[in-house]
Amino acid sequence: MDRYSETLEHIYKLRGGMIDLRLDRMERALALFDHPERKFPSLHIAGTNGKGSTSAMLHQVLTVAGYRSGLYTSPHLVSFTERMRVGEVEISPGEVVDLAAEVRQRTEAAGVPLTFFEFVTVMAFIYFARQRIDIGVIEVGLGGRLDATNVISPLVCAITTISKDHEAYLGPDELSIGREKGGIIKTGVPVVCGKMSNEVGHLLRNIALERAAPAYFLGAEFGFSLKNEGLFDYTGIKQSLADLELALRGRHQRANAAVALAALELAGEKFPVREADLRTGLETVRWPGRLEVMHHRPMVILDGAHNSEGVRALVDELRDLSQGRRTKLLFAAMADKEWGIMLRELGAVVDEAIFTRVTMERSAEPEQLAGSFRAVPHRVIRDPGEGLRTLMQEARSDDVVVVAGSLYLIGEIRPLVQELVGANSAS
Repeated sequence: MDRYSETLEHIYKLRGGMIDLRLDRMERALALFDHPERKFPSLHIAGTNGKGSTSAMLHQVLTVAGYRSGLYTSPHLVSFTERMRVGEVEISPGEVVDLAAEVRQRTEAAGVPLTFFEFVTVMAFIYFARQRIDIGVIEVGLGGRLDATNVISPLVCAITTISKDHEAYLGPDELSIGREKGGIIKTGVPVVCGKMSNEVGHLLRNIALERAAPAYFLGAEFGFSLKNEGLFDYTGIKQSLADLELALRGRHQRANAAVALAALELAGEKFPVREADLRTGLETVRWPGRLEVMHHRPMVILDGAHNSEGVRALVDELRDLSQGRRTKLLFAAMADKEWGIMLRELGAVVDEAIFTRVTMERSAEPEQLAGSFRAVPHRVIRDPGEGLRTLMQEARSDDVVVVAGSLYLIGEIRPLVQELVGANSAS
């Protein structure tokens, strides 16, 4: 086993056990490195859905504008190095090996035990500080209030959406989850909020008021409107833009773009961005595995939707994309997700399904998924690669093949899709 593989094996072993949300370990660990998180300004992005896409948009616009921007996101799809990048360049495997060894040595010597996400977040902050970035775009991992990233003092906070997910850690209802995600709101730091229920919006406004944090909500202080041919207009806090084009598919991504644009407006005093760079950034942003069309005949769509809100956005888009064509589904989910609700939504728009599983203990068993599904013909193929090959071999050129239910599934399948699509193109 090479050093990089050994390093990843050690890091992944930290995943075991219950998620223990607290910040004291992060403070102690970062102090060992002279608090790298304080050495660059940042934007902090939370939300049930859309936080990764919004972070990617912010990072791309800032990069196009000429800033040395660092992006920290999770989870990765295919390669661990996706989690940390400066501009277009991901951290290298060699840098992962050296940095992980340094963090492990110092924290173990100081008796500071870190969880998986804490360990990786410490790595990211050290990496960005040493790379001398101009600004960091930091995506929250889980929740907000006690998330490992919540040790930064950002220029602007953003909360994209709030709906039920990770209830075991964040609470049983939207208000509980909103309270946890609202924990990223800092005293005096502006916060931008996307689409959410009136109750949650009221809660977040109160949190912001208590902390003297200026608050801006989608549909109130800023907004967007859809136009023909996928274009949209942005009506901002101080600035409005017409006929914007976004590389990412879906109405929900236009909402995420509006949140990103509002955050950039608020950060504009220290990090001004020209209109041309805003437009180019949105037109060129990439965020794999989110309504990603990998092939056109048949149309192959990968979407990491893994909760009810995400699946509803996928279903809305499938109604437009399929236009009467047969739609085939490859589905896997984590056992702790609301997969029953997801399958009810998807059952209304697909014509057949294959249930599979990913190589994780948390994966729901496909037989259990299939046993609850009555909507359309379906079968179980436990190996996801075999399931994908089966769907693509049986698909007609005008069919739609959708892979959904888990980002982990997308991560396993995406390289195979690239391989199959490449083989089809070559033949």
